[in-house]
Amino acid sequence: MMESLVEYLIPYKGLSIGKHEYQFHVQDSFFAALESESVKGGDLSISLVLDKQSRLMIAETKVVGNINLACDRCLELFDLPIEVDYNQIYKYGESPDINEDDIIYLDDKEYQLDVSKLFYEIIVLEIPIKRIHSDDKDGNPTCKTEHLELIQSYGKKKQADPRWDALKNLKFDD
Repeated sequence: MMESLVEYLIPYKGLSIGKHEYQFHVQDSFFAALESESVKGGDLSISLVLDKQSRLMIAETKVVGNINLACDRCLELFDLPIEVDYNQIYKYGESPDINEDDIIYLDDKEYQLDVSKLFYEIIVLEIPIKRIHSDDKDGNPTCKTEHLELIQSYGKKKQADPRWDALKNLKFDD
């Protein structure tokens, strides 16, 4: 699993002070290696500028492309366009007792940075709560009509559960 993510390891110990640019192309194999359940695949270009300073690094990340998701309405796969800029701060040393969500601490024993987790989190945080096909210009859903009709037909059928029929005959004395 992790062998396929080797290209996302950046050895930062040997980097000089200053900015270093990296380009990554994320495809279906990336999401398969991370065993993603929400993202079925994708085609994304990621630009990473790592600004190394004496006691910290700032990772400026730009993600552009499409991810493949299952529609919550019809269960068909569709492409969701993504374009996001994100900055992450990495500090050297042990983490203080205070929880700082926006800073990741790197142990002095570490020598490489695994940016695959950063990329995955950036991508997953861009997924909307309601994952559906976009509507057309007239405001109609673009889901497959067969699936929508099937869902509507199931909604119209109201069958009583026979297991509960016996309860209707119970009488309580007050």
